[in-house]
Amino acid sequence: MRRVNIFFYWLLGCRNNVGWVEILKFIFKPTTKQIALRYLKNIEKKSFYEIKFKNLPHILYWPLEFNTDSIYQITSETFDPNDWHYYQKKNTQIEMGDILLDIGTAEGLFPLTVIAKCSKIFLIEPSRLFSKSLAKTFEPFKSKVEIHNVAVGDTDGIINFSEESLVGRIGEYSEMASAPTNIKRIDSIIPKNQPITYLKADIEGYEYQMLKGAELTIKNNKPKIAITTYHKENDAKEIIELILSYVPQYNYYVKGIFEDG
Repeated sequence: MRRVNIFFYWLLGCRNNVGWVEILKFIFKPTTKQIALRYLKNIEKKSFYEIKFKNLPHILYWPLEFNTDSIYQITSETFDPNDWHYYQKKNTQIEMGDILLDIGTAEGLFPLTVIAKCSKIFLIEPSRLFSKSLAKTFEPFKSKVEIHNVAVGDTDGIINFSEESLVGRIGEYSEMASAPTNIKRIDSIIPKNQPITYLKADIEGYEYQMLKGAELTIKNNKPKIAITTYHKENDAKEIIELILSYVPQYNYYVKGIFEDG
């Protein structure tokens, strides 16, 4: 059904640089699980789920409280360069020495794949469960990885956050609702004298508010930015306009279609 909806929106003109050949490839491509199994080696259940990959020497740890089905999604998105969610496109590749700010890092697979290239990584994740698994995953890299268990937006304060694996959301309750969570502006987390060369964000519809709280960080550093704009709360045009109001010199490129438009 998802692929049918996406093809429907493509026919209506919502194409975002997706051509005819590419939309056909998307409709008939293998499932997320089939793609993920090209890269996954095995998953073992211990104190965490321990995930090993065929093309990565490091172990990724996943909370026991979360279903492992989502592992196929994040594996496909992270390793398949044809996936619209793939971050390292032509002009947003991680380069040697980059300082990565990963906002809404969740399980942390993306930064784990580029750990050797980055000189410093800041991980922002409001989920207490993912934050625990992140600490385990990046334990061998303590000298270059800094984990912040906070939500981010355009204000500093306290909010509610739902613990629902990859779709945890600010301001909502669920059966696994955590205690009230700190929310901070990126400009409050990242020191003024700390360089940032790459900003990546996927925070379930809160990207615009996050960017409003990251004005100084973006103006001072002009990092490469890879950000999701497919959530219902987001509008790619509004996000682009906000970023350009900070740094008019940015070039931008929108790619992919979401099943809700």
